[in-house]
Amino acid sequence: MTCPGLYTPPDLWDANDGWKANCGPSALAAVLGVPLAAVRRAFAGFPAKPWTTPTSMAAALAAQGARHRIIQGMPQGDVHGVAFVQLRGTWDAAPERAQYRHTHWVGLHREKGELYVYDCNAGSAGGWLPSEVWKAQVLAEIITGHRGASGKWAVRVVLEVLR
Repeated sequence: MTCPGLYTPPDLWDANDGWKANCGPSALAAVLGVPLAAVRRAFAGFPAKPWTTPTSMAAALAAQGARHRIIQGMPQGDVHGVAFVQLRGTWDAAPERAQYRHTHWVGLHREKGELYVYDCNAGSAGGWLPSEVWKAQVLAEIITGHRGASGKWAVRVVLEVLR
């Protein structure tokens, strides 16, 4: 699924098969408007360590030459960047690093009040959805797949790409 004017990487399945690309690299590729092959070098830990922390996402943005700023929580107003979503559940009292096992990266694009979310789990090969559709269809399924999840979630941090 795509929304007009927003890029969906066409090589999600090839990148997943080849180097275990997942939500972090795919969200970055979608937000930067490039195929996953173009961000491969920015994720040196893959495939041995196929996860992305906020620190490694900031490094990936820098490796791509993308200027960015870090925003704690969900920003107000227009935004274009990647968001680190924390699922809530029985792990909420655990140390922060342990909570990272229950996180997910998405792309965000809000313009003139309309918020769209890129998720590698949308449709058959990832895509952008209006936020309410993403929450009801994709996020709900992700939460269901996490044993001990409370059904709640929060945006921990957004790395906004500065244009």
